[in-house]
This record gives sequence, structure tokens and C-alpha cells, in this order.
Amino acid sequence: MFIFKSGVLLIALNFGAPAMAESSSFVCIHEKDYLPLLDPVADAWYREAVQLAKPDTLRPWHHIVELYEKAIERNHWKAMHNLAALYRTGWPGGVEKDTQRTIDLYRRMIELNIPQGFYNMGAMIGNKAGITNPATDGLTYLGKAAKMGNPPALTQLGKLYIYVANKEVLGLEYTHCAAEQGYSPANYELGMYHESVTKNFPKSLINYQIALSRGNIDAAFYMASVFDKKTPQHMALWYTPQEHLNQLYNGYYQQLKADPDLRFPTLMKDHPLPPHPTQGFDAERPDWKPDQ
Repeated sequence: MFIFKSGVLLIALNFGAPAMAESSSFVCIHEKDYLPLLDPVADAWYREAVQLAKPDTLRPWHHIVELYEKAIERNHWKAMHNLAALYRTGWPGGVEKDTQRTIDLYRRMIELNIPQGFYNMGAMIGNKAGITNPATDGLTYLGKAAKMGNPPALTQLGKLYIYVANKEVLGLEYTHCAAEQGYSPANYELGMYHESVTKNFPKSLINYQIALSRGNIDAAFYMASVFDKKTPQHMALWYTPQEHLNQLYNGYYQQLKADPDLRFPTLMKDHPLPPHPTQGFDAERPDWKPDQ
């Protein structure tokens, strides 16, 4: 599990319809197989910086940057990612925005063959952030990251395949591969897919629940609204309002607001979802039950 404390890189790729090659034999690669071992001394500096950068702390930015820089000298790629994110957005009173420094750090990650570096550079190009007339377009970087198993790249390409390139099966394979690696936004996307495309509401809700268990605050907010009697039926996937479940999931939402690092790995076991009023536990298999 990666610790990107400077914030998750959220992108809205500004690419047109992707001219992506057809694939008849997708192989799910896990990113961990491409990641180098981290220098333990550098990792200690990195983790100290992460702790100092937590919300609701004094955040001594000069020292945080210094710790990241020391870790970077020993090729700590997570420190590169976090420091680049700080320079990408800037932080009032702490770190001045520096797009070129961000790009340089991403290039260094690419030189080290780090999948996240290729994804980050693809995002910079897709957002037209500081890169003019790139020799290689963003989708190429994104594709490279996905081939190395990078979950954010797999999820972004999965969406492009499903909704833009009309290659739904391939897009789902990409998204499931990201979800296999514990990447909560992939499960959130699967929840949205089954909600809007297949109309399989139990499958949708279980993916939202899995995303929540992996720390996804958007999924936590959604799970609370599903069982809220104030939520319109179509937005609640036509589940029956239940006050105790509304309170339960609102509690998870509040916990994640206070501490985004929280995870709830036993959530599905501790709180199995109720059957959907008309679709049961799976609209495609009306007689199926989770214990079967």
C-alpha cells in the first residue's frame, strides 16, 4: 500500500477519443513487481516527512521539504512523488508552486523506471500543465504505466476503453486489475459502472463498500446516503432506508474525514450488505446468496 501524503494525483485527462490498440489477451500485471526496494535510511526520512505533513498539524514545510530532498538523494521514489505534488499545487505559506521542478521529479522517476512516474507525466500532459508540444503524448505515458501494473493508469485507461473507445470488456479487465491491487478508486469506478451501465445494483453497492473498506471517502459518503430516508429512491439504488445502516456508514465517513489513512479490512465480514428489494444479492443470479 503506497503512502502519498501530499494528496492523491487527481486528473481529468483532456484527451480526445483514444486511438488505442485492440488487445485480445490482456494480462494483469501487478505494479509491485516493478518497484525497487527502498533504501531504509531514506524511507525513515520519508515517513518522518509524511507524519509532519499530516492535516491539523503545524506542518513545518521547510523541514518536510528537506526530509523529502534527503530521501530523494537516495532515489526514494515515493518522496519524489510527494514532493512533486507539493510543487505541482503549491502550499500557501509553505511551498511555492514550481511546475518545472514537478516535471523534473517526474522525469527522474521515469529514469528509474517507476510506473507512477509514467502515470504522473501522462497526467501532466493530459492537463496541459507546463509541457508544450511534447514529443510523446499523454496516452503513451499512461499506457506504459498501465503495462507496468500502475493502478491509477489502469483505472484511467479502463474508463477510456469503456466509455470512449467502446471496448467495454477490455476496460473492465483494466479496472478489475487495478482493484485486485487494493486501489479503492477502481472499486468506486466499478460501483459507478454497475450503477449506470448494467443496472446491477447489488454489484454496484458491494464495490462501493469495498472501496470504503480501502479508505475511499467518496464511497463512504455514498454508502451513508443509500440508506438515508431523505435520499431519493433512484439515487439510493432503490434500497430500503435503514436508520442503523445510515448511522453506521455516516460514522465511517466521519472517521475518514478525520483521518484519511484509516482502513476497514473486515467491513464486508462485519457488516454484510442486505439483499436488494428486487435484485437480491446479484441481479444476474437472483437465487444466489453470499454464503454459496
